[in-house]
Amino acid sequence: MKVLFIGHYKEGGGWSNASVDFILAMDRCGIDVVCRDIKLTNKVVDVPKRVLELEKGDTTDCTVCIQHVLPHHIVGSDKFAKNIAYVEAETFDIDPLSWVEHLKMVDEVWVPNREMRDSLFLLGLNVKVVNHTHDISKYEKDYPPINIPQCDGRFKFYFIGGFDDRKNIESIIRCFHSEFDKSEQVSLILKVNRFGMDANQLRVHVDQMISRVKTSLRMYPDIQDYIKDIVISEHATEDNVYALHQHGDCFIAPSHGEAWSIPAFEAMAFGKTPICSRFGGPPEFIDNETRKANGKGALIDGVFSICNSRDAAFPEMFTGREMWFQPCEMQIKKAMRFYYENRQPDLYKRQGLERAKEFSYENIGILIKEKLSE
Repeated sequence: MKVLFIGHYKEGGGWSNASVDFILAMDRCGIDVVCRDIKLTNKVVDVPKRVLELEKGDTTDCTVCIQHVLPHHIVGSDKFAKNIAYVEAETFDIDPLSWVEHLKMVDEVWVPNREMRDSLFLLGLNVKVVNHTHDISKYEKDYPPINIPQCDGRFKFYFIGGFDDRKNIESIIRCFHSEFDKSEQVSLILKVNRFGMDANQLRVHVDQMISRVKTSLRMYPDIQDYIKDIVISEHATEDNVYALHQHGDCFIAPSHGEAWSIPAFEAMAFGKTPICSRFGGPPEFIDNETRKANGKGALIDGVFSICNSRDAAFPEMFTGREMWFQPCEMQIKKAMRFYYENRQPDLYKRQGLERAKEFSYENIGILIKEKLSE
């Protein structure tokens, strides 16, 4: 068996990183894989040397094709014995008009979480769950400490991710400031990025959101009476991101939808107890069946509402027909308070890393091998 993997793995961001990890997991477990990149933007992103080596392989004798591309880019082919689409989505009730016709062109659809499987299964597709995979060695290292003087001696809640509607950053800000005040030694760090904006532009937009949320809370006569938020809008290397994970205490990302959530997974692996929505990717790795916050993180219940994204990078994926998750802010605040008052970093690190190892290249590589053989 020889596999041709097609993906957007030179774009940066979660989708791109997931493709890279998928390629390396197949290679690690002995699958003969050749990869080809499809560019979406003009961004220049470094990828591991091994991935570049695998690009040099010949595709003429590939018997399986895995396409990890945007759903409306998927195509069928009679060239392969098995044609697979690896699909990611952050919404529920996927619009059949824009997606399903493309997914019907392939033999199998692989997805990273069970909720996507159930949603697509109802549309008559052959769907299998193959979780994301990670290079666990990255979470076992120590990274150079970062210097944020405003946080010295404080418990640090932190967010890492894109500045867009889906990430639900307004809710993070609102929950933090309605739960904590200046009498408590606590901070909120927002590490944000946004394609097409420089660091200064992005900071202006984030500061405007913070001011708007604080004003709407009406807890104090002046927004200066709230705890001052720390915004990091500058580009960060991978090592910088991991250093922030090690510097923080509790990761918070109760988004409207995640196919997986690499930052939340990495936070768990570093022992930073991610607070995430009970929807999509996070329930795959946060062991929270008891519905109580624990060393692997906390999952927040909620309801579904109409997806009203105004700034999706790919409008074809958000048409207004889909449903997004609305996490319960009372539960978010309760989880934040729990981790603020129950600090067990050594225990959380041990439990989080142990759980993360279940998604190593070796373990998920074996799973991929099994699915390819079915």
